[in-house]
Amino acid sequence: MYDIFYVGKGIVDADRWIDFKSRYPNAQKLENVKTFEEVKRRAFTKMFWVIWDHIDLLPTFELDYRVPKWDEGYVHVFKNGNYYDGVCIFPKSAKILQREWDYRFFTNKKEIDIIASEPIPFDVVFISYFEPQAEKNYINLTKKLGKSAKRVDGITGIHQAHIEAAKLSNTDMVWIVDADAEIVDDFNFTYQIPYYDFNAKKTVHVWQSQNPVNGLTYGYGGVKLLPTDMTIGMDLGKPDMTTSISKLFKPMLQVSNITAFNTDPFSTWRSAFRECCKLASRIIDRQDDQETQERLRVWCQESSDPYAVDGACAGRDYGVSNRTDLDALKKINDFDWLRERFNAR
Repeated sequence: MYDIFYVGKGIVDADRWIDFKSRYPNAQKLENVKTFEEVKRRAFTKMFWVIWDHIDLLPTFELDYRVPKWDEGYVHVFKNGNYYDGVCIFPKSAKILQREWDYRFFTNKKEIDIIASEPIPFDVVFISYFEPQAEKNYINLTKKLGKSAKRVDGITGIHQAHIEAAKLSNTDMVWIVDADAEIVDDFNFTYQIPYYDFNAKKTVHVWQSQNPVNGLTYGYGGVKLLPTDMTIGMDLGKPDMTTSISKLFKPMLQVSNITAFNTDPFSTWRSAFRECCKLASRIIDRQDDQETQERLRVWCQESSDPYAVDGACAGRDYGVSNRTDLDALKKINDFDWLRERFNAR
């Protein structure tokens, strides 16, 4: 057999290591690994396996692959779900540049068309703030995942709630599900980012949602996939949370959920006010003016709920009036302030 190394950039998850060790008793655990040389010098066989700690080795895959003698100079990379960034067999004689190791994208390689592993899924965090339907939607999300989702509840401030959600995550990207999100049947939290695509791991991904009061389908209220560390360190000075995290943004065309915000008069009004203020003030980066104007028109004229219409019109007017006043625009994230405006109307 080739030597087997279970390798982590940081501290390896204890339970995953125990499971792996029970399957391969001769495997060695290497933690806080920064370079190829740290692994290479531990190997005694001319070829050796590396199993990264961020993947799940499939139970049907055995570490019994034998490299033909004429291919022993290549790094052999097996498929990890959809991409060749998983289990590797390295020649002990290999010269691996630091950049290759860091990006896990090797120059002198052979890609083996065998799915050996699946990526460990990104953590899912449910954010709630006293929404009437929060418990129901959380239970339904848990059923869909087949396990309990992590949860942030009752944190004041949109930005602060997302920061706390990111702190709960043990993965480098984190799914965020709002309390009013009713996940559609054909949506699954299985989106995969190749390990070597560093830009994608700095990108805010937003899926579409269906609006129940006006029929619009776009990113408002949709499920988000956020870079964890960048979310923790987001810019608190921007009124729009999503664009506070990264300059890189990717709208996803699949519908993830129905954003059922219309559960009571205040929730309906508040949601419409906040969204239309952001649309009208143009605080969201990369807005398409024609598209924005049409969405504003639909919010203000075609919503089936009178509280949504009133909130949309009030938010539009507030956004236009305060377009250049950042402090005024930031108030839309203060739910107590919004409650006062709602009560006054």
